[in-house]
Amino acid sequence: MTGLLLGGSSSVAAQQWGLVWRPPEDSLQVLQAWQRLQQTGVQALRLESTDVPTFLLEAADTSGLALFVELPMVEVPARQLRRRLPEMQAVLRTLLQQVAAHPSVRAIGLARLVDTADPSACVYFEVLRADVQRVRPELQVYYETRFIEADRCGQTVDFVLVDARDVSDPLRLLQRWQQAHPTVPVGIGRLGTWVRSDTLRGRRVPHAPEWQARYLEQHLRRLQGTFTGPVFVYRWRDVRRTSPALHLDRPFVESYGLHDLQGQARPAFEVVRGFFTGTQTIFAFPAGIPPARPWPWAVLMGWGPIVLLVLSYRFSPLFRLLGMRYFRAHGFYTEAVQHGRDLPVGALWGLGVAGGGALGVTLAVVVQMLRESAAVAWGVQLLSPEVGKLIVVAVRTPVGLSLFVLLGSIGLLGLWALGLALLSRWGYRIGFMQAWTLAHMPRWPLFALMIAALSLRPAAEVGHSLLALWLFVEGWGMVRTLRDVAQVVKGAGWMSLLITLLHPGWWLLLVVLGSLGWGLYTGHTIFFWHLLTIP
Repeated sequence: MTGLLLGGSSSVAAQQWGLVWRPPEDSLQVLQAWQRLQQTGVQALRLESTDVPTFLLEAADTSGLALFVELPMVEVPARQLRRRLPEMQAVLRTLLQQVAAHPSVRAIGLARLVDTADPSACVYFEVLRADVQRVRPELQVYYETRFIEADRCGQTVDFVLVDARDVSDPLRLLQRWQQAHPTVPVGIGRLGTWVRSDTLRGRRVPHAPEWQARYLEQHLRRLQGTFTGPVFVYRWRDVRRTSPALHLDRPFVESYGLHDLQGQARPAFEVVRGFFTGTQTIFAFPAGIPPARPWPWAVLMGWGPIVLLVLSYRFSPLFRLLGMRYFRAHGFYTEAVQHGRDLPVGALWGLGVAGGGALGVTLAVVVQMLRESAAVAWGVQLLSPEVGKLIVVAVRTPVGLSLFVLLGSIGLLGLWALGLALLSRWGYRIGFMQAWTLAHMPRWPLFALMIAALSLRPAAEVGHSLLALWLFVEGWGMVRTLRDVAQVVKGAGWMSLLITLLHPGWWLLLVVLGSLGWGLYTGHTIFFWHLLTIP
């Protein structure tokens, strides 16, 4: 196989085995970890800190270990890169002064997982690279990216690292990069997979410690000697997160480490030490028993709205008549609602509950799909910690989320129907059940959306599509409802405007449009779109 060549100075020209490490704040813990790190045979360290202790730099100089230090610029859009450029120039000057007399520092990371699919981001890297070359011409610069073919800034740095966390074929990422950017050297910035927090063990148990060890064993073996460039195993030890990662079973713990939070080594530590020292490349792990299939809560809950709708249709002739009028003779439908004629009260309440239940099941299923979405993961980090905790609760309790959405749907539309009934005194006066009918009859596509959510293959891309369809269905239902209201109530213009502004669909539209508008100003919308659409 043709190797992937990493150009540049000899300091990073050969394949290097490295680890990602966040040095502890306590100096004694740093020294203890340093001794353990040296026992692994590691050749390079990516330090998740710009404040590197002097004694650590001196120890690296003595041992010949290569250090990769990084600026604190993580997962921001291109526009934010340009706005924060003066700030990062100041940080870079301080960092260069700190590492000036230390040859162990071989490269500086200018950013991590930022929007390099936007060409306007490249100015940031060009300016900072020039700043580094003026002070230390031999020092290389790099960035880490999740974009492969879409990356636009590789020529502005000495080499690029790709993010390979949880990737089924990291070597394929490197091959894709070489095909798309044959002149830009590449390495792997983060290789690893997360570890579950329960007591299930064995290499056949997804994300058990033995699963992590086998993952690293397989991919370190495949990467060994097949390309020239650094490979950084992610990570030395688990750390706590300030924002949740929804794909982890402990969202506030970055559980990719060779050691857990308490410092206990996992089986993957022996794998990494064996490969890095060259003493062992084949390992045996207990198979374990795969976990049982999860309880099919979504399918069972999905039957509820369907059964309720079928029972209403089966036992209520007036509901069947109302449905025929709605779909086949809409004028007769609006007339019947206007005069309160032939309205099956029980069946219409059942329709509202069934529609809310269908929406609850759909959103609960979609949320589970979106746990693996890079766009959603990034968006969650923009929220406050309090909101992030609520999202974690929603992800962990899908049944509770379904019930919450059901009650919220009934409550919000019920309040809107009550408001419509009260406002109708300035037009053709209608009662609450007539307004309830107008609110819920146009929401029939929610049942089709629920069936699609339960039938399609669970994947982040499917979740994106279903979420977009839900927003479309809500908008379509609101327009249909307001059109029917105009025909039934026949109120003045101010009343129609007020009814529109009170509709929950309008609030949802305002939130979506407001977020997109704010994101266009800050650049977040463009980055979100890139994460959403670029593989």
